[in-house]
Amino acid sequence: MMTKEVLRQLLRPGGGVAFLGGAAILYGITCFLLGDFAAYWQPVPQSIPSRQLLAYLSAGLLVLGGAGLLIPRTIRAAAMILLLLFALYDVCYLLKLIGPPASPVALLGLAEQTSVVVGSWAVLLRMRAGGSAGVTTARIVFGICSIVFALAHFTGLQATAKMVPAWMPGGQVFWAIATGVGHLAVGLSLIANRIAVLATRLGGLMYICFALFSWLPGAVTHPTEWLLWAGVAISLCMAAALWLVGDLLAARNARNPNFDSGFSIGAESRRRRHESMY
Repeated sequence: MMTKEVLRQLLRPGGGVAFLGGAAILYGITCFLLGDFAAYWQPVPQSIPSRQLLAYLSAGLLVLGGAGLLIPRTIRAAAMILLLLFALYDVCYLLKLIGPPASPVALLGLAEQTSVVVGSWAVLLRMRAGGSAGVTTARIVFGICSIVFALAHFTGLQATAKMVPAWMPGGQVFWAIATGVGHLAVGLSLIANRIAVLATRLGGLMYICFALFSWLPGAVTHPTEWLLWAGVAISLCMAAALWLVGDLLAARNARNPNFDSGFSIGAESRRRRHESMY
């Protein structure tokens, strides 16, 4: 009975907005302390004018967008800020991808940023009437991103294995393969729309494990290495984005009228809508 209740709670919509808000705030703070763009996830060209000023602006917008998601009246604006910001990071990766010289490894970074774009978009889709085509697009695009993550694990197996703590039973290569299979399963589930909500929950928990086991130990032992903290934060942003896709799908599946009507409904309905976003 307890297992059924846990599963029922996991399949309900909710929690993703606050999750992404907290993760974005952490990401912004770490980037601000870094004093630069987080190179692994924000490949802004060194030649761009006023680069450091733009880095601080980017960090500030991450904090602003994250904080806005925690306030019911500013959720829409905050989601748009984060969507546009991560879309700009996407543009940087796209430029690296197409070159010259072309850099195929940039495809992974492109997928990582796109996943958060989709998560931010999922917030907006839940607040908008109708839009079944948008929901389908968000689901499939995140599924494609997950498949890219899986391919990155398989093609860079040794590099991925080094991210796994040596103390974990089974060995580092085993967990590199297992998590790659997990990404693949999430991607196929989303694209096929089969047990998709459950896949987003389990996939989100996997991303949280990446933050806790791959990034957090190094960040704790080297507390001023802000790039490590950024790794924790971006992993949590991606986990939150996947959770938000699950929230969107769960809300649509339940055909909850709070998610299908516009903001022109009464104040009580608006209050319920905002509460359900958390």
